[in-house]
Amino acid sequence: MGNSRIAFQGERGAYSEEATRALFGPNVEAVPCPNFRAVFERVASAQVDGGVVPVENCLAGPVSENVDLLLEFSLPITGELSLRIRHCLVAPEGITLEELERVLSHPQALAQCAGFLRQHRLTPVPEGDTAGAARRVAELKPPRTAAIASRTAATLYGLTILRENIEDAPDNRTRFVALSAVPVLKGSQRKTALALTVENTPGSLHTVLGVFARHGLNLIRLESRPQRRPWEYVFCLDFEGALEEPRVSEALEEASRLCRSFRVLGSYHVAD
Repeated sequence: MGNSRIAFQGERGAYSEEATRALFGPNVEAVPCPNFRAVFERVASAQVDGGVVPVENCLAGPVSENVDLLLEFSLPITGELSLRIRHCLVAPEGITLEELERVLSHPQALAQCAGFLRQHRLTPVPEGDTAGAARRVAELKPPRTAAIASRTAATLYGLTILRENIEDAPDNRTRFVALSAVPVLKGSQRKTALALTVENTPGSLHTVLGVFARHGLNLIRLESRPQRRPWEYVFCLDFEGALEEPRVSEALEEASRLCRSFRVLGSYHVAD
């Protein structure tokens, strides 16, 4: 897997790069992309062998843009990783916490550290990604300004770590998914992800969800995303189990007949 080229959003030192190496191995060639859509486009056009994107954080919730891109592009999910996110407050050498006024980072990172920012009366300033915010602070040295990024990014861009583990929850985690034609590192758990729409009638969604319950499948995520037509939604759900299992294939066949549209987004290993 060392020769595989895997795209991620952000710059060197981003959490997505860390997730990429955790999913594909430390020797993979991680390819930075300016935004999430660029990751999907490069995978779809075979410019790279795969991609890794975040889809949900346990504090800040879903990364809605990537959920929508999964629905837009026909790229199967081939793996998942729950990555422990440890945020650091980083600044150029000589800057102290007491003199800071602003903090740059990705909106998700700012949301995950909202309590720390309020406590220290720091103004959050959204940036495209955490590592890019660290690089900008290192290069431009704006007055009274720091960034929230990883320890790796701080080292990479020569910044001082003012505080570590500033996230609002002690077990802050982000779910990343792999989109790839090459294998990912396998884990013991298997999951399947679906996207479906139902008729706008009483009990239609309840009826579909009941199918999974009858087949003994544990639903672990249910999310709705708006469609182009007003007040109509596509439902994204994950459950434990693999397509090769008879109970899974039987449930999918039965559920699909009750839906207006039905698509398997992927059946994959969750990295340990």
